[in-house]
Amino acid sequence: MKKYLLILGTVLLVIPSLVLAQTVKQEKAGLRENIELKKAELQKNIKEQKEATVKRIEEVRKEAKAKVEAKRAEVKEKIQQLKDERKKAIALRIDEQLNRLNEQWTKHFSNVLNQLNDILGKVELRAEKTKANGQDVTAVSTAVEKAKQTIAAAKSAVEEQVKKSYIATIESEDKLKDAFKTQRDLLHKDLFGLRDGLMKDARKAVQDALQSLRVVPEVDK
Repeated sequence: MKKYLLILGTVLLVIPSLVLAQTVKQEKAGLRENIELKKAELQKNIKEQKEATVKRIEEVRKEAKAKVEAKRAEVKEKIQQLKDERKKAIALRIDEQLNRLNEQWTKHFSNVLNQLNDILGKVELRAEKTKANGQDVTAVSTAVEKAKQTIAAAKSAVEEQVKKSYIATIESEDKLKDAFKTQRDLLHKDLFGLRDGLMKDARKAVQDALQSLRVVPEVDK
């Protein structure tokens, strides 16, 4: 009888441990499942945002081209009327270069913002995993939200830059150089202002989000 009671006592001690272990195992499995669902949702959102950004930029670009088409045609007609063939060739080349540069740089800015958004998505996912491990990621979440807002502001600024056109006002052949210089300087001012302004802010915001994640204890666990 005494031996039976001893065995029973041991069993009663083991059962709660087994139940607890099973509960913990189930909780971990649930957390893993939630993380995978969050990952899939995040990847889907990032893909949709990227596609929407590309589509929106192209739409804005087409609208801008349609609006200035008549004005550019008028400028090209005036250039064709120049007597100096060398100046005519240079003027046509510069006219094309100005608008091509704006197109190239705005595409570059758009690609950079998409890349920053990808990085931010990875930070957000890592924060979710770290939170599931019991760590406080409040600072990371705050930094991520700030970065999202900064990226959104930069995207809007890029759209506005896409809408701009740089068309020289040709009054006479002797003022041709100054007319194109004015537009070139304006283009450089706008592009560098965007690069060193909101684009730089977006990069900094994502870097801050990364840094806030790195200082979380056991973030790589």
